[in-house]
Amino acid sequence: MLSAVFIYNQKGEVLISRLYRHDVKRSVADVFRVHVIASVGAVRSPVTTLGSTTFFHIRYDNLWICAVARHNVNAALVFEFLYRVLGLGVSYFGRFDESAVKSNFVLVYELLDEVLDFGYPQNMEVDTLKLYVTTESVRSRVEAPQITMQATGATTWRRQDISYKKNEAFVDVIEAVNLLVSAKGTVLRSDVQGQIVMRSFLSGMPECKFGLNDKLQMDHAGVDIADCQFHQC
Repeated sequence: MLSAVFIYNQKGEVLISRLYRHDVKRSVADVFRVHVIASVGAVRSPVTTLGSTTFFHIRYDNLWICAVARHNVNAALVFEFLYRVLGLGVSYFGRFDESAVKSNFVLVYELLDEVLDFGYPQNMEVDTLKLYVTTESVRSRVEAPQITMQATGATTWRRQDISYKKNEAFVDVIEAVNLLVSAKGTVLRSDVQGQIVMRSFLSGMPECKFGLNDKLQMDHAGVDIADCQFHQC
C-alpha cells in the first residue's frame, strides 16, 4: 500500500516525514518538492508518477499533504485516506495549518502511527482515536478493555456503554431542488439532492431498520433514486 506520508508547508519545507516501508528513502521527499511544489503552475494533476514512484497529494490552507506509493494502489482509497487525515487534524486542533502542525508535531506522528500499519489504513474514527490518542484538552476516562473493544470491534463509530434516560431518535429529510432553464424556457437540467440526517439518543447497541424506496411513481412518471451514500453503520 503506502510507503510514506509527508506534510509540507507552502515553501516546500518538510514538516512531517513518516516512512512505513523500506522501499523508499527519506530523500524521496526532495523529489516531490522539486517536481511538484516548485512547479506548482505546471502540475495540474493530484497524482504524479516519477519513475516507479507515485505521489498523491492534496492542498489545504498552507499545507501540502502527500502520500507515496511504489505499487499500483487504489487512488480513490489513497485520497480518502488523505482527506481523513485532514479531518483528524481539524478535529484535534480546530484548524490544520503550518502553525498547528509545528505546535503539535508529536501528536501528529502519534496519529499517523495509529491510522497506518505498514502502509495499510486502520481505524480512522475520530471518536475512537480520541480515547487513547489524547491531547491536554482531550482526556480519556474509558477503561483499557473498553478502548480495545471499540478500536478493534465491529462498531468503531459508537461505544457500547451509551445510556440515555429517554430513548428517542430524530430523523430529518433535507432536500434541495436544482433547475437550469434556458432563455426560451426550456428545462436543460433538473435534479433533487437530498439528505436523511438522523440524531440518535438510543441506549446500548439497538438494531434499527429503515426502508428506502429506490423507485417511485409520481403522476405516472418514474423517479429513480441514484448515487446513494450511506454511513458505515
